[in-house]
Amino acid sequence: MAVEVRMRERIQVAQSREVTFVDVCSVVVGSSPRSTVAGTGRIQQLADSVEVIPPILVQRSTMRVVDGAQRLAAARLRGDRQIAVTFFDGSDDDAFVAAVHVNVRHGMPLTGPERAAAARRILSSHPERSDRWIASVCGVAPRTVATLRRCSPDDRAHPNIRVGRDGRQRPLSAADGRRRAAELMRRRPEASLREVAREAGISVGTAFDVRRQLATVATVAWEGTAGAPSGPDAADPLGPVLRAGLERLANDPSLRYTERGRALLGLVSATLVLVEQSDAVADATPGHCRDVLRNVGEACARAWHEFTDRLGDTDLTERAA
Repeated sequence: MAVEVRMRERIQVAQSREVTFVDVCSVVVGSSPRSTVAGTGRIQQLADSVEVIPPILVQRSTMRVVDGAQRLAAARLRGDRQIAVTFFDGSDDDAFVAAVHVNVRHGMPLTGPERAAAARRILSSHPERSDRWIASVCGVAPRTVATLRRCSPDDRAHPNIRVGRDGRQRPLSAADGRRRAAELMRRRPEASLREVAREAGISVGTAFDVRRQLATVATVAWEGTAGAPSGPDAADPLGPVLRAGLERLANDPSLRYTERGRALLGLVSATLVLVEQSDAVADATPGHCRDVLRNVGEACARAWHEFTDRLGDTDLTERAA
């Protein structure tokens, strides 16, 4: 029910709420999701009715009927010069989606084959839409859309990212989203779970799980670097130590949720980037800047050294405790 309400809201956004009367000759019959032409009995019944014919839905840019071809035929049959219309603002493909959604739900719903044919066409025009979204438009089961997509020979029907019923993009493979989230967390340890989830296209719960796994890996890596370095990183253990320590610190709420804590994480993160890219940065530094930059680097190193000495101050540690 909630899905139908959201879909109706989207269509109403594109559909003008204002009713306008236009000449019946200015409106043309558009593409219909129905495979058969309605019989004259229903049209004659509408024409003989003394009631005002309800407004029809018309695409503004083309003046083609989106919904209401029978009502238009009835108005012409009884000699009306004008007909009430509500305009739809959107592309031809979006107009077809609106036509299917409306026809599935009003007094003369589409047949099963017509719904399946509509799903195939929307798969072709909106391949990025999820199976559930297309199913909610066409009034079919999501597994029906999944089967149609799987059997489609068109490569465009199989995108790696799908747009769900809530309008959010999500990767087809959760592994891709997890990799993006892990990369974002390493690059921006101060980012919230909601920010990471939004940018990586995953749920907040998945982002939390990724952060928890990174914390576990960081703890193991930190404990592994406590002794003498060994393995392929033994020659230059600074990068792994920094990375493991940063990931461990980034999971500490006292740092993540305070302004000074986030600033400290940013300094450590910047240092890690410099360590990992030191060769490339050094090669790209102009010759006339190297002496000055060397002095700056040595000053930074002294500042970090004094900072670490300060952290080891007994009085400071007792006050922090």
